[in-house]
Amino acid sequence: MVEKKVAYVGRHRLLSLQDRALSELGFSIVKTVENLPTDPRELNTLLDQLKEEGIEAIITVALPPNLLAMLSSKFPLYVFEMRSTTFSSLEDAERWASEKPEARTYLSGRAGEPIRAMEFMGINKVKVTITSEKVYEVS
Repeated sequence: MVEKKVAYVGRHRLLSLQDRALSELGFSIVKTVENLPTDPRELNTLLDQLKEEGIEAIITVALPPNLLAMLSSKFPLYVFEMRSTTFSSLEDAERWASEKPEARTYLSGRAGEPIRAMEFMGINKVKVTITSEKVYEVS
């Protein structure tokens, strides 16, 4: 199988099951981009640089729709599907994550805030299309 060179957009370390899924798909992360520029011109410049570096696709977790649209206009775009839940105690989150450590993780928040936990469910190929529906017309 020929490996596809991909860029990972995200700050978090991948779970072992995410790594395995990428490997089974023939994806090799050759570049990590922790933060995308929000200015459209800067983002286009970055995407052009990634193309020049031989990047063939982008993989990410969750991004705002406008960024997903720009990414998918230049690259095949893949998104890690994550199921989210919350816990009120760190102990509950740790116990839950320990049941499937290859697929589950949690982010401890500030004291007193719920703890967000995520479970890797798969990888989706995403293509963003924009539709327009008139909601007001001047007569």
